[in-house]
Amino acid sequence: MDASSWWTFLLVFVRITTFMVTAPLFSGRQLPVQYKIGISVVLSILCFGMVKEPIDTLPQATLVLLILKEFMVGIVLGMVATIFLYAVQWAGAIMDLLIGFSMASLFDPTFGTNTQLTGRFQNILAILVLLATNAHHLLIQGILASFDWITVQAMVPAFMDGRLSTFLLQIVGQMFMIGFMMAAPIIGTLFVVDVALGIIARTVPQMNLFAVFPPIKILIHFLVYIFILPSFFYLLKILFETMFESMHSILKIMGA
Repeated sequence: MDASSWWTFLLVFVRITTFMVTAPLFSGRQLPVQYKIGISVVLSILCFGMVKEPIDTLPQATLVLLILKEFMVGIVLGMVATIFLYAVQWAGAIMDLLIGFSMASLFDPTFGTNTQLTGRFQNILAILVLLATNAHHLLIQGILASFDWITVQAMVPAFMDGRLSTFLLQIVGQMFMIGFMMAAPIIGTLFVVDVALGIIARTVPQMNLFAVFPPIKILIHFLVYIFILPSFFYLLKILFETMFESMHSILKIMGA
């Protein structure tokens, strides 16, 4: 391998590694760093032979710009997938805020942050569905297919003309919408329960509110949550479909 081949391999490795650092499932702290680097090296070796336009001898400044470009491409692709999975955690945070579980938080190794009980439970369900449906294979396929859309020598005008930032804002809006759809049944039910308990508190002021209301809200929360759990998996299906469609769309934008 000559110097140009090593530079081509480095550019491929940078894109795949930054994707592994930001993509869901692979970016979690439960996966050791050695495994992430090992997977990135193996994928880079496999993808290196399929690069259609290896780089020639280029000035050092141009090579630095290409490395920064590969860094940004990998981060953007991984961030698009991660943003959608944040909808699951956001929906759980809303439900825990209304039920009173927000006072208790757990460390979530998937995102490296503190999350509430329901949010952590929904994250586990989402990761299990992701693995059970082999959707992680589609994530790997997406980063490998990016080299067909965005070659290692090509620049990405979408970073500067505003198309990429506009699309990312649309993705954030879709994330909030799907997250609200996941939490809407619990939000509506607990709102009705709060109104009913408020009427009871006004009519029976002798009742100890802090001793009676929290257990009733928790019981109703779990009953409704068990009832709507099948709809959660249906929304996960919509979430994953939207995630992969968005990854395909953003490859079109950056590769145009």
